[in-house]
Amino acid sequence: MKKVILTMLFLIMASSMAFSQRIVINQNFDNIPLSGDSLPTGWARFTQLGSVTPGTLWAARDTGTTYPGANPNAVVAQAHSNPRGLTIPWTSGGPANLADQWCYTDSFTVQAGDSLIFWLLIGSTPGITAYLDSMSVYTSLFQIPAVETRIAKIVSNDSAGVPVATNDWTEHKFSLNAFVGQTVYIAFRYFMDVSLDGLWCNIDDVFVGNRAAVNISQIGTNIPGKFDLFQNYPNPFNPKTNIKFDLAKATNVKLTVYNALGQEVKTLVNEYKPAGSYVADFDATNLTSGTYFYTLRTNEFTQTKKMVVIK
Repeated sequence: MKKVILTMLFLIMASSMAFSQRIVINQNFDNIPLSGDSLPTGWARFTQLGSVTPGTLWAARDTGTTYPGANPNAVVAQAHSNPRGLTIPWTSGGPANLADQWCYTDSFTVQAGDSLIFWLLIGSTPGITAYLDSMSVYTSLFQIPAVETRIAKIVSNDSAGVPVATNDWTEHKFSLNAFVGQTVYIAFRYFMDVSLDGLWCNIDDVFVGNRAAVNISQIGTNIPGKFDLFQNYPNPFNPKTNIKFDLAKATNVKLTVYNALGQEVKTLVNEYKPAGSYVADFDATNLTSGTYFYTLRTNEFTQTKKMVVIK
């Protein structure tokens, strides 16, 4: 009986270890004592260009907090999961009206399988005059602009280059496997020509670690000769299928599934990836039978294919 109990305990512990997740940063900003322009312990900000007025810098702020000089009926700090998020408004005062503001996490050493995940709201929302916004995210060797590698530049919604007020909170996921073994900071950069555009940037629920967030694996080591999106297999399927694609060079990649009405069902990949061949898993357990579409978008390539769920 003792052997049986010990075996069961060992299996439970082994299972727990196998499915445990590595958490390096898990920051929702809700438990930060607010004192002026507060940041989490170990985080830092750097003003390269623009105003250094209190209340206009990167900081953790409660939802509804007003910014100096902004219309309190329209532009207030926002959080994805109440009550608090990391925010910065547009500010003027830099050379040529440029704002260049950086916010850094604490440092950590990247391990295989680590990802960066966060929620972001940039650009105008309904009821606010439409302005274009962008936010870039980097890994950095220092907590000042010195040696950085950009992971992605995220731009708010527009229509043929014209900003629109249709923005909402969006989750972004990026693999950090390209930086395994490096000790880095994550840097969020708000860089805007505020004479033309710029409104705000709101970030919340920042996670760094291994949560198997990026359900994608690289297959093979050869660099493909061209970009390509393949037919999913199996097809038709129930409930799981695989989607293979090739990247001829390193690029930002977004792989999205849509229903027959063109509505987004799920984003499978949204990150910077090196050149190579990849396969992404798609689980349609929660979907009804029918025709769906999946689209691969990179900086230089877009392709869509059809797949069928049969239950």
